[in-house]
Amino acid sequence: MKKAKEKVREAFKSRDMIIGSVSRSIEELDEVIHLMGERLEDWYSIYFPEIKPDTHVKYANLILAVDKKNIDKDLLLKILGPKGSEEVLRKIEKSLGADLGAEDLGEIKECARMILELDNLRNRYEKYQDKLAQEICPNIAHIAGSDIAGKMIAHVGSLKRLAFLPASTIQVIGAEKALFKHLKNRRVPPPKHGIIFQFAKISGAPKVIRGKISRVLANAICTAAKADYITKNYIAEQLKQKMDQRISEINQYWEKNKDKIKEDKVNFKKEENDNFSRNRHGAPNFGKKRR
Repeated sequence: MKKAKEKVREAFKSRDMIIGSVSRSIEELDEVIHLMGERLEDWYSIYFPEIKPDTHVKYANLILAVDKKNIDKDLLLKILGPKGSEEVLRKIEKSLGADLGAEDLGEIKECARMILELDNLRNRYEKYQDKLAQEICPNIAHIAGSDIAGKMIAHVGSLKRLAFLPASTIQVIGAEKALFKHLKNRRVPPPKHGIIFQFAKISGAPKVIRGKISRVLANAICTAAKADYITKNYIAEQLKQKMDQRISEINQYWEKNKDKIKEDKVNFKKEENDNFSRNRHGAPNFGKKRR
């Protein structure tokens, strides 16, 4: 019991738990802002259904600026710019929305203010997460970003656990459901990425080469995690340089051979489907049967 208490005490002293909690708080704030933003859009569309801004935060700012009878033109210009503000002013003249009383509009604007306050809190937590990531895992933060670093540590529980995971596991952290579906039914393709899909060079890459780029990033994170936890050496610059070079090679190969790669993929899927269809029991029938 004494040893168990000491281990629990040491775990609570670790800064890893703080960055994990901050990361989860940011995710939950995003969900709350999204839900409240959708409700606010439904609510305000009764009064002014013609405007549809890009984000919920921008929509909340716009609601505080737009009143059909009393418009804050300076704030409207600051939010939407000259072209956008002119368009909104034209839409106000032809609006089909209902005229709401001062109390109704006041409650709508209060909801908009709450969304903006939550967004400010989220931005504060994001800056705090950046600071913690630079303190706890500077190598991972430099390679993949503090957001991915925080989510990975939160998902596995600690930097120590992350440091001793192989690159293949790091690659699919966050995609456990898809992995278990693949293990249960081999016809379901295995996941190529999990949390690391949020990395810009993966999410913005063609679908065919995302797996290759994911492996490169997972290898870099694996090495960076060991450096952050064990050696405490800052090797992020060298790792990032090698990683960027390898990603550049993958992209160049894709540009040169994209037609061949697409054709090979189509042929492989066709052959795979033929093999499955030949087997009456639905199990894959690759190669010769064992006697």
